[in-house]
Amino acid sequence: MYFELLGTLRVQRDGERVDLGGLRQQRLLVMLLLSANRVVGADRLLEAMWDGEPPVTARRQLHNAVAALRRSFGAAKHIVVKDGPGYRITVDPQDVDAHRFTAMVASASAASAAGRATAAIELLEAALALWNGPALSGLNNPVFEIVAARFEENRLAATERLIGLRLDGGEASALVPQLGELVSRHPLREETRKLLMLALHRCGRTPDALTVYEQGRRKLRDELGVDPGASIRELYERILRDDRPKRRPEPAPGRSFLPYDTAHFTGRAEELRSLSATRPAGTALSILAIDGMAGAGKTTLAVRLAHQLAHRFPEGHLYIDLHGHTAGQEPLDPDAALERLLLDFGLAPDRIPGDSRQRAARWRAELAERRVLVVLDNALDARQVRPLLPGTGKAQVIITSRRRLAGLDGVTSRSLDVFTPSEAAALFVRIAGTDRTAARPDAVAEVVELCGYLPLAVAIAACRFHNRPAWSLDDLAFRLRDRVTRLAELSLEDRSVASRFEVSYERLPAAQRRLFRALGAFAGEELDAADAALLLGEPVPEAERLLEELFDAHVLRQRAAGRYHFHDLVREHARAKAAEHESVLTTFGRTALTPVAELECSVG
Repeated sequence: MYFELLGTLRVQRDGERVDLGGLRQQRLLVMLLLSANRVVGADRLLEAMWDGEPPVTARRQLHNAVAALRRSFGAAKHIVVKDGPGYRITVDPQDVDAHRFTAMVASASAASAAGRATAAIELLEAALALWNGPALSGLNNPVFEIVAARFEENRLAATERLIGLRLDGGEASALVPQLGELVSRHPLREETRKLLMLALHRCGRTPDALTVYEQGRRKLRDELGVDPGASIRELYERILRDDRPKRRPEPAPGRSFLPYDTAHFTGRAEELRSLSATRPAGTALSILAIDGMAGAGKTTLAVRLAHQLAHRFPEGHLYIDLHGHTAGQEPLDPDAALERLLLDFGLAPDRIPGDSRQRAARWRAELAERRVLVVLDNALDARQVRPLLPGTGKAQVIITSRRRLAGLDGVTSRSLDVFTPSEAAALFVRIAGTDRTAARPDAVAEVVELCGYLPLAVAIAACRFHNRPAWSLDDLAFRLRDRVTRLAELSLEDRSVASRFEVSYERLPAAQRRLFRALGAFAGEELDAADAALLLGEPVPEAERLLEELFDAHVLRQRAAGRYHFHDLVREHARAKAAEHESVLTTFGRTALTPVAELECSVG
């Protein structure tokens, strides 16, 4: 059988297409094929098979889907087997177009390095011919969107490599139209823009090449507030001097696993500028940490920054979600994270040490002096991240966390606040559309203020408004004005402001949860350690310590030293937790609870 993932999912047996059944069976098959000949855990399969929370019958339905898939394969049903905690599909990687593509691109790189340019060109052309459209079309699930984005990045990198080889072989004019189309589709991708500049210059259109550079420079400045990278500036200067390099300025990029860079990215120009300017990328080890409250857009900013810097790290772009604050999942153990990173970096499973210290040492050795970009997303704390950091070299590491990672040495940290009113309004309009918002800037301003200028809340409100044509902005504002139901309104499918806050609350130690609930019942807008001590019945130093810990976890905010307050939406969540706890105490009886038991008694 032959399996096609690079386009719409198709399976062929003896030249005829196999009927795979419903969408869940298709998603199951794709998850198995992506990890061909390796076990995929049942939880991971369930996450991919359902769009939201799997039902209580999910595991039984998984078994049924596996059985149905086996029936579809007929005589080949034995290739899907139960293996320990999950399932495995046994296939020849050459029978899966995505794995064949990866192998052919790797062979092309080896051929090019050996000076066999013609063979490399033929391999890349054959690899790109495997594509029949956008990867994993029609599966419509965030899990597959991330994988598809990775495939598309690898496709684009292979296309750039092929064009570069053809340019080195003397072609230029024939490549200009293709490169012009690629630049229009990826205007911020400097590698593609460099190739277009080089092609134009080599076919005698030097003024056009310089114009292409200037257009890219303006676009970077206007949209991101940054300057072009060193490599494209160097090419620009060479063209000015008419110094035509015979080879491309940089090698082809390695593996890339960066998630999709959202088209709705808004604001954060100053943050991007400062984070990009901390150290010249690719010259020395750089570790950036972005922290902030739940829903502040840390991952969105980190992914945008990673894509902006990616071309400067040609030896690989790695991404991992550490699940520090993911509903329904425990934080990823550093050992498991190291294994996934090493596998993504290209190590065979039998080359990954089993011992924790040896595994961390191998990771540091692999990254030493390599120009690699690593995104460690959604970290719980410094202890989880520390084993994942390179020891030296030229790598760029970007970390996101809801906690301030003060325990990490040598890290440049940036705390992300909520949007400014203008940024929040711009995001709302960008998602909701201008046809129903342009005439009512006052109503948009009220809506985003009711959302607390929190990017996640603004995005959810805008999506709901966009998908409800019968609503006016006044209708939306009316729904958001009621503080009791506001958090419930800020929910859409699997995205919810309240659920993000709930995970932050659950990750707090018991004493901090107790203070959080006490503050939810506090009538004032702002308080200090003395106020908290009265609420808790604790000494002032202990109350101050707990307040500072909540501040470090981005649960509390400060306008002045020693004075603490909630974000408006977090306050509503704190009030809800206080009310829940009071209900539990009333139900079970206060006198039956010791102080310690009362401390822990919470439905949260």
